[in-house]
Amino acid sequence: MGTTTLLDKDEYWKSIDQKVYWGVIGSLLHIAANRSDIMFNICLCVSYQSNPKESHLKTVKRILRYIKNTVDYSLFYPKSSTF
Repeated sequence: MGTTTLLDKDEYWKSIDQKVYWGVIGSLLHIAANRSDIMFNICLCVSYQSNPKESHLKTVKRILRYIKNTVDYSLFYPKSSTF
C-alpha cells in the first residue's frame, strides 16, 4: 500500500458483499503469518470488515497483486554470516 493511501469509512462508495471481503481478509491473515511486510496493511483493512466499500476491496486487491509479484522474494542468511 502506498504511503499516501488513506483508508476511511468512504461513505460515498458503494457497499460490497461482506462475505467476499471477509473471505479475502481471512486468506490474507493466513498468509501474513509468514509475511510480516504486509501485516500492517492487512490490519488496516481488517478494521473495515463491518461495512466494507469498493475502495477497501480495491486496496485488498492491491495487496494481493503485491503478494503475487513478490512470491519469489525471501531472506537468506548464510552460515558464515555473523548476523
